[in-house]
Amino acid sequence: MLPFEILSGIEINLVLLIFLGLFVGIVSGFIGVGGGFLMVPALIIVGFPANFAVGTSLAWITGSALIGTLRHRQLGNIDMKLGIWMVTGTLCGVEGGVRILNEMKEIGFADHAVLTTSITILLVIGIYTLREARKRKTLLDSMVRKREKLPPAMRALAISKRLQNIRVPPMIHFAKSRLTISLWVIICIGFITGLLAGFIGVSGGFIMVPFLVYLMGLPSFLAVGTDMFQVIFTASFGCVRHTMSGNVLILIAFILVLSSPLGVQCGAFITRFVRGVAMRYVLAVSIFICVLGSILKLLDIILELPTAWLRASSICVVFGGMALTVAMIVGLLLMALLYKAGKPIPIWAVSLIQHED
Repeated sequence: MLPFEILSGIEINLVLLIFLGLFVGIVSGFIGVGGGFLMVPALIIVGFPANFAVGTSLAWITGSALIGTLRHRQLGNIDMKLGIWMVTGTLCGVEGGVRILNEMKEIGFADHAVLTTSITILLVIGIYTLREARKRKTLLDSMVRKREKLPPAMRALAISKRLQNIRVPPMIHFAKSRLTISLWVIICIGFITGLLAGFIGVSGGFIMVPFLVYLMGLPSFLAVGTDMFQVIFTASFGCVRHTMSGNVLILIAFILVLSSPLGVQCGAFITRFVRGVAMRYVLAVSIFICVLGSILKLLDIILELPTAWLRASSICVVFGGMALTVAMIVGLLLMALLYKAGKPIPIWAVSLIQHED
């Protein structure tokens, strides 16, 4: 157990922290988000005040995103030009988010605000992502049964086409993403994700990846890598600002950074074997797990009673859910390897993996 003078009466289990860093690393590397939407609720659940959970999470995300970006660049999954332009909006948003959180901390409402905001936003994103992924998979399954050739990665939907038709100059073309769009659209999306990064301690990836896929029409694998690249700048700035506000526990962040690189590398590597719909399924599942754990923790805070069962339940949901998510990712990899080796796999799995037939 690790005691901290700054956290009176709170001791942190070292093994739990290592487990947390490894598993969140795998998930974040696979779905292309910084992992803060999992890390912050998990840290709050194990006993961190919300402001420390947010600041420490951003410090961890910075190191994790750097590792993930290097791997995604090797795989050709990054549109660096798009990522750089998005940073313009995200940094402004981060500053606003940090200021809001500090105000919440002053009035003693930080835990409630962070958890409530996280739950609300995650539910909206999770429901939409799951519905779209199920619709896409149903189409792919139908094509598999008819022995039709599966289409390439999903491109622009109707909503993304409308967004791209907003001709407010300057218009910027991104050759890697095959996209031409107004700079103001990019900045607005970046600002929203940056605001969340500064306020609830996420990289903004769980918002940015769906935005890039559904609103801007990027393939999932390219959205994953590009988001991971811009996360480096967003999380770094947020980490610096929260350090200035005294919200970062360096030792905890260091332990998490040391335990996560292997997971991030593995998660990023597995993306080459699966289709975008599989990545979106995993994103939706991880979001719902996080929401359930956060709701239990919020009830524990609101009731202000010795509700040990709520604390135990929230820990079991979040950490057990992470293990389940990692098992899903490993299962997808095994299915892909079996398929490529010419072995039979369940028909439901065929539409989730990358293959050339």
